[in-house]
Amino acid sequence: MNDLVLHPVTRGQLEDFAGMPAHALLLIGPAGSGKQTLAVRLSEIAIGLPSNGFADYPYKMMIVSEDGKAIGIETVREIEHFLSLKVPSAGQAAHSRVIIIDNAHLLSNEAQNAMLKTLEEPPSGTFIILTADNEKALLPTIRSRAQSISVKRPPQDMVESYFKATNHEAQAIKQAYAVSGGLPGLMRALLEQTDHPLTQATEYARKILSQPPYGRLLIVDELSKQRQLAIDTMRILQQMANVSLQTVTGGPAVKWQAVLAAAYETAEALSASAQPKLALTKLMLSF
Repeated sequence: MNDLVLHPVTRGQLEDFAGMPAHALLLIGPAGSGKQTLAVRLSEIAIGLPSNGFADYPYKMMIVSEDGKAIGIETVREIEHFLSLKVPSAGQAAHSRVIIIDNAHLLSNEAQNAMLKTLEEPPSGTFIILTADNEKALLPTIRSRAQSISVKRPPQDMVESYFKATNHEAQAIKQAYAVSGGLPGLMRALLEQTDHPLTQATEYARKILSQPPYGRLLIVDELSKQRQLAIDTMRILQQMANVSLQTVTGGPAVKWQAVLAAAYETAEALSASAQPKLALTKLMLSF
């Protein structure tokens, strides 16, 4: 994992896990922090694969929700079928089969309850990695059956040094840091112009900040039809405001404080199933 930028505390915990993998792991951190990349890398280490060997490995299962939709019990049935298949012995490695459930906070309660036995006693040589933006979205019974590691945000100087070492320009790094809030996964996608679940939300956040109130109101209709995208956009606005407030004072600080407060309030309203048009219209007129 030396080629990844990680908070020192997170790195130490991940290295401890890699040295003695438990049967189930929960990676917790904000969207854009690189949890899926970490899950894949830990799988390669635990199984004894070369770097980038995960994609071609036949005895793995990756569960990824489409467009933020709930992961239902049908997916759990697919996992159970996958686990019923025979796999070669692990050899020198402790494990030979892995399941990654990305954004496990999207598992329905029914699906989570159906996962309990599998998490507690997976077949020999199998381990399971869950990733989640918020552990409170998972049932306590799920959390108690997995070792948890918090994917902390690395210090700014560490992140900037890392991306400078990978031949990115200093100004581009600063811009990507400001937009992403220093989340390594999203920063990499912005700098390398690759796809990421938060890329579209980032574009909406930029559009909201660059438009006057009237221009922002024109965005409400299209954004209100995609609740998860709207929530993700609020998260990006929060990240951008938090980073900016570390360096600005006076009038700009007042504006960023208003953006931060409005984004938090709107995210909570959208998560509570409020009318998206009303919540977003209020946001657009807040600063």
